[in-house]
Amino acid sequence: MARRISLRDFQQQLAERLREASVSRFEHWLVLRAGGRRLLLPLTNATAIAGEFSLAPIPHAPGGYRGLANVRGNLVGVVDLGWLENGTETTLGKQSLLLVLAPRLIENTALLLEETAGLRPMNAFTPVDNESGIHPWHARAYHSADDPEPWFLIDTARLVADPLFFGITSPG
Repeated sequence: MARRISLRDFQQQLAERLREASVSRFEHWLVLRAGGRRLLLPLTNATAIAGEFSLAPIPHAPGGYRGLANVRGNLVGVVDLGWLENGTETTLGKQSLLLVLAPRLIENTALLLEETAGLRPMNAFTPVDNESGIHPWHARAYHSADDPEPWFLIDTARLVADPLFFGITSPG
């Protein structure tokens, strides 16, 4: 026989499960490497990762804009995160990936990455107070327990609003 539960109890249990699900979604960061830098990006700022892709270059495109790619049936513009970080183009290889950014940040845009080192919980990193990033989109530096080198958290909203992102200015 089915256990009876009051509507109020059911709503409270459902609200608690939804809250737990949303909290766990927000507490993970993608661990990336681009332009020789170690970067963190909140999982909620990405909608897809493509490991196999081909780029169609765009003639006379600004620096850092690598072209167009088809990701899951959607045409996306590809911006080279390595170029944004240090001014050199990312070499396309087996580890290269496209990270499609969330539409709430920018429509139909992906970042070209050297590689991704996976997904880690936010609590695996400790903030560093005296370490600052090189770019305005480096929100904060973090250390992980197993690695003393800094990781820089990307403020994706700042990244996509930066003139360098659109090729208006040059790195350097």
